[in-house]
Amino acid sequence: MKDYLLYLGLEKRKSEATIRAYESDIIQFVQFLEEQFGKKAEVNDVDYLSIRAFLGELSRNGYLSRSIARKVASIKSFFSFCKKRGLIEADPTIGLSSPKIGKSLPVFATKEAVETMMSIVPLDTEKGLRDRAVLEILYGTGIRLAELIGCNVSSCDLRRGLIKVVGKRNKERIVPMGDSAVRAVASYLAYRFGVSEDVLTGGDGIPFLAEKDETQPLITGRAGRRISRRTVQRIVRKYLEKTSILSKMSPHVLRHTFATHLLDAGADLRAVQELLGHVNLSTTQIYTHITSRRLREVYDKAHPRA
Repeated sequence: MKDYLLYLGLEKRKSEATIRAYESDIIQFVQFLEEQFGKKAEVNDVDYLSIRAFLGELSRNGYLSRSIARKVASIKSFFSFCKKRGLIEADPTIGLSSPKIGKSLPVFATKEAVETMMSIVPLDTEKGLRDRAVLEILYGTGIRLAELIGCNVSSCDLRRGLIKVVGKRNKERIVPMGDSAVRAVASYLAYRFGVSEDVLTGGDGIPFLAEKDETQPLITGRAGRRISRRTVQRIVRKYLEKTSILSKMSPHVLRHTFATHLLDAGADLRAVQELLGHVNLSTTQIYTHITSRRLREVYDKAHPRA
């Protein structure tokens, strides 16, 4: 298992979140096997039928198709690794198919809800300034949770309103920040480092930020350490709950909101694809269903012959 996790990180370049998810899936599968066999499970004990039995158990326990599909991917990946390493003679996942997943529309907040959310964050403490910076970055750039956590102080060019992030498969991209996001980040860093905001956003901003240790996190949590996923999730949920009634309250909702609001305002789909860091345009096209639906609503209300 340790070799497999190292393989995912070093050779397959999977993100930390993906590695944790795959590890959790395999552990769950192993626990199922041990309950079935009544002994410690070995890789050679696994056959196609035992995997199907595991997936059937998940279905009976109410797991969604999307969750089951990910566990199928985890199991396939693990046994493919075992086959390559010569740990098994035959791959038991050959012929194993994933359940079909219907595309669900992304959950997003309204413009009014976002404005209200930003306005209620207290700005008289470092924690409040940090929370505002987190919200403004996520909504103002559309970057992923993992990308935000991975950002360092030296990743920012506040004078030009740019931030460098490392996305999936370690791909770097430069993302523009709006004025609100720049001001929020400048206010937070100025308070944190005891300097004026002018130093950060003026001509001296680039050398000041660039000279910081490359490993110094942009957003910090307890004891000055890099902020955790859970803390960011808690921040987003705290303020979204006060302003919106949504089925989800995760940081990804702000990413969906970013893309939806851009397309609503007439942004080019390929430009939004670049901003989001999507490899395939089809991934970005899911947002067009939302904007098309909204256009239909506007047409039906406004056109005399609708």
